[in-house]
Amino acid sequence: MNDSIKEPVVFFPGTLCDERIFIPLWQALNSNGKSLEHKAFVPLQWPEDLAQMIALSEDRLDYFPSKVHLFGFSMGGYIAALVALANPSRVASLTLLSSTAMPLDADELLQRKLMLTAIKKKQYKGMTQTRIDYLLHSDNHGLSDTSDTIANMADDLGASVLAAQSNATAERKKLIKQLAKQSFETYFLVGEQDNIAKPTEIENIIASNSQFGLQIFAGAGHMLPLEQPVALANWMHKNLK
Repeated sequence: MNDSIKEPVVFFPGTLCDERIFIPLWQALNSNGKSLEHKAFVPLQWPEDLAQMIALSEDRLDYFPSKVHLFGFSMGGYIAALVALANPSRVASLTLLSSTAMPLDADELLQRKLMLTAIKKKQYKGMTQTRIDYLLHSDNHGLSDTSDTIANMADDLGASVLAAQSNATAERKKLIKQLAKQSFETYFLVGEQDNIAKPTEIENIIASNSQFGLQIFAGAGHMLPLEQPVALANWMHKNLK
């Protein structure tokens, strides 16, 4: 029997990511007799600031007459949360993938500051292998396809996109209390070795807000859609209808 996600899903990519971050997941969603019938992608590599990111996201919501599932990865999770809070009547559910809806921690803010300084001085040399490994589960450091996808997205989008996205989203608000008041379901999905959206931090959020859903995925770091697309697709088919 065909098992489909009936309501549309709007996908939000992370920093220096484009459609390639979700392609393995989209393939897994449409396999073994299962399908995702309607989807849209928000190209967050296009906008120059936060206001443009929100406007472009709301444009994608207008593609559909029905409520939509918002599915945001990393930076895209923060944007998806802002969009959900601004348009609650349009939201079937919000899934924060490798994302906390919280301000970035001091270490990540420092890395971004150093990166922006390097870009300004024209010293930025692209995504390093050290940074790629930091984003991945230790078991996945040797997977060339995954590493190549991350590196190719970063190279293709380039320093100007990285600077625009970092400037637009570095100073993030704490959105947890606002999300807890909404009628739509909010889910947190995270890899067990995520060094940015740390599982312990998300577990603490859930402990104080039991209405939120939580799933921790084995064998994944921060790049969960690339590292565990089949497990992620199975979760979506179970929880998003």
